[in-house]
Amino acid sequence: MTTVQPSVHTIVLKSLLHNGIVHRALALAVATIVLIAVHHPTWVPYAVSLYAIWNAAAVTLNAAKAARAAKA
Repeated sequence: MTTVQPSVHTIVLKSLLHNGIVHRALALAVATIVLIAVHHPTWVPYAVSLYAIWNAAAVTLNAAKAARAAKA
C-alpha cells in the first residue's frame, strides 16, 4: 500500500503559516493599503520599518525556539 506524500509546496506553505511569516506580510500589505487609502502615503516607509523590526524579531525568536527543540 502506498502512502500519499504531501508536495514540497504544501510543506513549505504550512511551515510559513506556522511561523507567522504570511500573517506578518499580510499585515504589512493591509497597513500599506489603509495608509494610502486615508491619504497618508508618507507613513508607508514607517510601516515598512516597523514590519522589518517585527519580522526580524519573530524570525530570531523562531530560530532560537527551533534550536532549543533540536538540542533537546
